[in-house]
Amino acid sequence: MVARLLDEDDDTFVSLEFFDDVGVEKPNGNRIAEQSKSTLDGNPVADRVVGLWKTFSNWIDSVNNKELELGKVQFVIHVSRPKGGSIVDSFSKASTIDEARQALSNAKAELFRSSPNSSKPAKVSETISSFVNNVFGADEDLVCRIIKDFSLECGSGDFEGDLKRQMIKVAPPEVIDDVLTYALGWIKKLTDALIEKGKPASVSAKEFRTNLFSFIRMSDRRTILKSFAHYPTQEEIAADLKVRTYVRQLDIIDCDDDQKIRAVTDFLRASVDRVKWSEKGWVHQESFDDFQNGLVRTWDNLRRKIKLTQANLADGEKEQTLYLECSQHQSTLQGIETPEYFTAGSFHSLADQQLIGWHPSYKLALKKFESGGDK
Repeated sequence: MVARLLDEDDDTFVSLEFFDDVGVEKPNGNRIAEQSKSTLDGNPVADRVVGLWKTFSNWIDSVNNKELELGKVQFVIHVSRPKGGSIVDSFSKASTIDEARQALSNAKAELFRSSPNSSKPAKVSETISSFVNNVFGADEDLVCRIIKDFSLECGSGDFEGDLKRQMIKVAPPEVIDDVLTYALGWIKKLTDALIEKGKPASVSAKEFRTNLFSFIRMSDRRTILKSFAHYPTQEEIAADLKVRTYVRQLDIIDCDDDQKIRAVTDFLRASVDRVKWSEKGWVHQESFDDFQNGLVRTWDNLRRKIKLTQANLADGEKEQTLYLECSQHQSTLQGIETPEYFTAGSFHSLADQQLIGWHPSYKLALKKFESGGDK
């Protein structure tokens, strides 16, 4: 599933055990139905193994039951290491209906070929007989169309190495191991949760890559965060000055107009960058959470420090000092320096959520302020 998600376009969905072991659904309605085979027990695509015939039998049933539509689906068997057989190889090589029909005829002759010392046709084992009978008893045109659209894919035998070779296209070599562990864990956690809720375990390639890239950015210390934020317009500034809680928090401690306009500018620019960095997968959500938690701790430490060391200040001066100390503070995000306004704007975001405040009893002061009472 991870391998498919790495290769597909953003608008494609990849599912687990929905319409096949791994299913791919493209925006135009085309699908890939993939059966994934392990080689731990030998060759899973040999001429007379149950896995091969059960797979084709199931595909025939899915087409007859209208679960899969011929002409809009590619049928794939993926084997973890190079394996094959005369029948599966001939099926995979058939690219026309005539070639598929010949491959089907040859498969029947191979399975039921009599031994040199017997004039009777050979019998297949009971383990595969029901599946073989379903394949040869089905509409021949239908079976040939499945064979024409079928391919056998084989890995190198090194599952982890194969995925790492795909990952190297999107991640620096030094973080490949961590990225692969994260990708596999993220997919398992998400699909398990969807299955538990009775929902299809289907994931968009865009969602997968967004999470993957944000994790890569978090792991790669060489990344430089680029600002996307423009300076807000006078209309945008005026709108926030009227209604936002973080501005009211500044009103409560008697900040002047210049301070409030600077605060609105920082808040709006930081908000734009936060959204853009998340959309592009440059910053992982956990990093934003850690950054925010760090700012809350900084605010609390500064509040306590000012109370202990600057007891001579008047109450209004303590509040202004706390605000100025936080405004001058700079924190890194994923170990990377951020634009000058980002930390200050993030403090205002916390103040807007009332997670921090500049007044000692800021929540009560906000209620009084909004009701028109004294600060």
